[in-house]
Formats: sequence, C-alpha cells, structure tokens
Amino acid sequence: MTSEPARWYHLAGRQQLGPIDLATMRERVLDGSVTPDTFVWADGMPDWMPAAQVPALVPPTDLEDAPEGWRS
Repeated sequence: MTSEPARWYHLAGRQQLGPIDLATMRERVLDGSVTPDTFVWADGMPDWMPAAQVPALVPPTDLEDAPEGWRS
C-alpha cells in the first residue's frame, strides 16, 4: 500500500503556502483556491508542478461541484 505525502504546499502569487495535509489541499482545489495552473509540491515530488498534473488533486470527472477550471 502506498501512502500519500504528508506535507503539501502551493503557491499563491509569489507566496508559498503550507505545509498542509492532502485533505486540506483537496478542499482548496474544490473551493477554487488551487486552480489547475497553481504550482504545487509535496514530500517526494521531484519539483513543483501544476496541480492539474498531480492525479491526487484532480477532482473526479463526475463531480458536479468541481470548480469551472477543473471540468473538462
């Protein structure tokens, strides 16, 4: 069984926010604070990357409440 990274960070402008847990990061995705283009990093990731490229953060495609930028 693989475990999720314990500490997540994201950028808001030039400010780094975190550490936060995965549940809080997912809440920020759903409330629009973290968009698909927001750069994120977590323990074990080699570098910062856009949230849309991190499977653990992408809302399910059938989620009706997903923010506009996350819907396909």
